[in-house]
Amino acid sequence: MKKNLLVILLLCAEPVLKAAEIEFAESVPEETVYGSTLTARPDQMWLEMINGAVKTLEFEEFYIADKPGEVLEPVLTAVRAAAARGVKVRFIVEKAMMGETSKVLPGLTAENNIEARVIEFKKIAGGIQHSKFFVADGREVYVGSQNFDWRSLSQIHEVGARVRSERAALDFGRIFEADWALAGGADTKTAFEKADKLTAASFEGAAAPATAKPLNAANPEAVLVRGAAASYHLAFSPSGFIPSGFDGELSVMLRMIKNAKKSIHAQVMTYSLFPYGKKTRWDELDKALRAAGKRGVKVELIFSDWAMGGKDEKDIKALSQAKNVSVKIASFPQNSKGFIPFSRVDHSKYLVFDGNKGLLSTSNWAPDYFLNTRGAALIVEGEAGVAPLEDIFERSWTGPYVAPVDPGKDYKPVKKN
Repeated sequence: MKKNLLVILLLCAEPVLKAAEIEFAESVPEETVYGSTLTARPDQMWLEMINGAVKTLEFEEFYIADKPGEVLEPVLTAVRAAAARGVKVRFIVEKAMMGETSKVLPGLTAENNIEARVIEFKKIAGGIQHSKFFVADGREVYVGSQNFDWRSLSQIHEVGARVRSERAALDFGRIFEADWALAGGADTKTAFEKADKLTAASFEGAAAPATAKPLNAANPEAVLVRGAAASYHLAFSPSGFIPSGFDGELSVMLRMIKNAKKSIHAQVMTYSLFPYGKKTRWDELDKALRAAGKRGVKVELIFSDWAMGGKDEKDIKALSQAKNVSVKIASFPQNSKGFIPFSRVDHSKYLVFDGNKGLLSTSNWAPDYFLNTRGAALIVEGEAGVAPLEDIFERSWTGPYVAPVDPGKDYKPVKKN
């Protein structure tokens, strides 16, 4: 009854705005049996958003990688077509990945109405720009584990979401504008002061309330997921480089782990307790997962085979032996067409708590991703709201591509390229 009432209120409360909606998307590697019936495919979702844009498109990506004849090509064609019809298109990409991006980006920026800036996030916060999102017309957002890479759409297991909400678009827009300013040479203080002042009126065509507070844990937004009522809010990394009022991703995730009562399900590419290039151990997340298991929470984790065969293997094996913690490793067979570099991997980044809360992220599980790297997270509350994530996990956990960690096995590094 309460859920039905919430749906009615969502539809009637504001005559100008439509009810916010979330639709989950799953990238399914070719020749695999993955693909939840509760999710859409991201390439079609991206095309709908890009083809529907009339004012602006803002992309903040780790890198861009295309291959003729592959699934990203129609997406890039749609971006060019949007620019040709007058849509203002902007890209932010990470400098550390320009070796790949430079093969594609010049061809985009040669078009009218397409502009790009390269951000060197290492000089700003010590890490990289690793988020993957884009905003269309200040009205909707796509965020998830998918890079702007053809392989992320057809050769890698990924999870993302389309959020039809002008409040969400506003908050992601604030992150984008801050990083756009930083990429243009602005100092951190100036960039985030400007972002703090942005309202929906700053984004042409948007109609979100100008006084909308940031979508944090204290100020969630009601939303429909597959027609069912839920709520959501956002969080970003790193916490020292986000607009005021925004939640930090790490603190939100740790709090959700601490508050879990029955179960924690997670599917993440990597797991590391060491900052990049350092020997200092960082175990906040490890301790939180172990503590959950000790108090009786059933913790089930899936990591990719890329996490094994190196320095992190020992810690993954140790975690798998903790009370009430089970770990499986995901490994996909190579495509029958032949070896494809940097593909056939589980690149997902999400958690489900107690079957009624979920966190979808762009961050891998390693300290750098939370402490000094740009990342974004979507937090959804409500059993119906997280049902797609839970379905993806259950299909993966019981599927043919995972196996329990073997503490006695000497795992070999996976060939990536």
